[in-house]
Amino acid sequence: MSKLPTDTSNSFLGKSLKPVDSAKDLGVTLDRHLNYDKHVSLLVSSCMNKLCQINRTKNSFDTKTLSEVISSLVISKMVYCSSVWSNTSASNVKKVQSIQNFACKIVTKSRKFDHVTPLLRELNWLPVDKLLYFRDASLTYKCMNNLAPDYLCNKLIKRSSIHDRRTRTHDSLQIPLFKTAAGQRSFTYRAVHIWNNLDKNLKDCSSLKIFKVALKKHLLAKDSI
Repeated sequence: MSKLPTDTSNSFLGKSLKPVDSAKDLGVTLDRHLNYDKHVSLLVSSCMNKLCQINRTKNSFDTKTLSEVISSLVISKMVYCSSVWSNTSASNVKKVQSIQNFACKIVTKSRKFDHVTPLLRELNWLPVDKLLYFRDASLTYKCMNNLAPDYLCNKLIKRSSIHDRRTRTHDSLQIPLFKTAAGQRSFTYRAVHIWNNLDKNLKDCSSLKIFKVALKKHLLAKDSI
């Protein structure tokens, strides 16, 4: 997409279609480089505006109510379709982290320059990078247990179904051969590496709910080390 000349145009149903720098589809802003810079920029702006409005009235609510309001109006928007754009740059992830930092300080009614890490632990919130991993891992679990649409489940192939022999890694997934950087940033590629590196006790969880609880506990424990 990034290599398309800007003056290219195609005809469809009698109308001329020209390349654009970005386009919004189902709430996600796609850009010609698929780096999601514009999506993150718009996301941060929208979420920060909402948080500023909530911040003006925070003293009218208790911690539980504030947490529920922010989770419903801000955090849900912040992580919407994250498995599409979570392969964005580290600098963009830091920008999204600024949303969570502000939200955390509103909920705990902390001061502007208070260190946010202990506040996140107090609320049992995963930092954004781990939250994005958590959501990718949850979707991967759904794919591995046929809880996701077929077009996603069919992208993940067990090594045992190819090599027809039982090894210590029989439940591991075949690593797809992507030669491009874009392919290696795809959900399929990330999902394979996530699943292959998961502890067996997490893979063997009997339900999505149990998996999420166990994984979050595992990630929070790692974050506190």
